[in-house]
Amino acid sequence: MTQDRTARGTVVRWDDARPGALVEAEGLPEPCWAEAAVVHGASVLRAGQVVDLEWTEPAAPGEPPTVTRVVPREDLQATLGA
Repeated sequence: MTQDRTARGTVVRWDDARPGALVEAEGLPEPCWAEAAVVHGASVLRAGQVVDLEWTEPAAPGEPPTVTRVVPREDLQATLGA
């Protein structure tokens, strides 16, 4: 049985050619792909951006986790001089 999890993570990169982002977070076994369709509150993300994410553990060993929701945290973004 799969289990849903939540985490605060960071965007590694955004890919315009295959709309979505590679995200990493504590608890994720590896950086995971998040389709653009699961991003809420933004049309694109940027590398280094802090996000809250929901993900589901893989159904079978060797499969990657599935990111089901990504919400940008604009209140936690670093600014110049910070």
